[in-house]
Amino acid sequence: MQIGMFYQVQVPRPWTQTSDYDRHWEMMDQVVLAEELGFSTVWLADHQFRTEWSHSSAPDVTLAAISQRTSQMRLGIAVAVPPVQHPLHIAARTATLDILSNGRVDLGIGRSGYPYQMAAFGVDLENATGMVEEALEIIPKAWTEGEFFYQGEFFNIPLREVHPKPVQAPHPPMWLGCSREETFRKAGEQGLGCLAMSGGGPERLTQLINAYREGIRDAAPVGKSVTDRVSISTLAICAENRKKAQERGAEVLDWYRRQQDLRDVKVWQEQDRNNVPVDYQWHYQRSTATDSPKRNETSSLDQIKEGRYCIGDPDDCLRFLEQYSSTGVDEIMPLFQIGPMEDSEVKETLRLFGKHVIPHLDKTEQADNVTAE
Repeated sequence: MQIGMFYQVQVPRPWTQTSDYDRHWEMMDQVVLAEELGFSTVWLADHQFRTEWSHSSAPDVTLAAISQRTSQMRLGIAVAVPPVQHPLHIAARTATLDILSNGRVDLGIGRSGYPYQMAAFGVDLENATGMVEEALEIIPKAWTEGEFFYQGEFFNIPLREVHPKPVQAPHPPMWLGCSREETFRKAGEQGLGCLAMSGGGPERLTQLINAYREGIRDAAPVGKSVTDRVSISTLAICAENRKKAQERGAEVLDWYRRQQDLRDVKVWQEQDRNNVPVDYQWHYQRSTATDSPKRNETSSLDQIKEGRYCIGDPDDCLRFLEQYSSTGVDEIMPLFQIGPMEDSEVKETLRLFGKHVIPHLDKTEQADNVTAE
């Protein structure tokens, strides 16, 4: 199992004139350090209008800058949203990034679970799933074919050739943003990698990954290759002193949970509650349920002590990650730059992962490979 990293570029209030600038350049320094320490991939979210929670609104631009400061780490978009970005733009911009990075790009695709983000672009929620399905057909064609045309319900493309073409052959690995068993299975059936959060714990994740593996066994790939991988995100804070890590983690997690609650209210505030598409019912019910366990569960500190997050000393973090390794996940991409976390705190976590966590996981994988042989 590899260790990557995931960025929302969270910028908590109070702000200064340089808050966005500072967080972006802190991220750049952190990623350069992470490559030196052996991290596998940096994934960037693609969000709009997500104040404080995510100021990562142009991940391909940011990753292009990162590509010039790194040479080994893979660079992932998690995820591009075809209902608000034309698939031809996604294809061309991702191919350009693949060239600039010498073939290190992974492209995640998703429809977004947040109507608040899509309403400003005039997107009808009823059409979002269909637009994603068509984009998954268009993008590989744009990468691998000369002149092609496409006629669908949402996208109609006359005979055109898209440039540039990506470096990777046949094309960059493609992934799907997944949140429930149905989408895990669908990603597998379409030959796509799976990007998801770690919510629900290892037992639930094992069920979801099993659904993915069942789907991918007889995959009918939407592209020219199969990406048989699952990458899961969680929160991670590590310090030499367990008490220090847990107490700081509780402060940060309190912020994170407040932001989740604010997000859940905001993303549906403009939506007619009597007209939520079937494909979005799961997201709507999860976000608006007043009896949600998220709103009534134990304190942040108790959750951390129960081992629900990758927060603690290096041994705590290793135990957490080994639990998830047993589920069959291929990569954990923790969110390190979380809300009020200072740059120095993020870098301390990265260094401890590089010293204690990544080498241990590498040795475990090598031992497993020897046993398998």
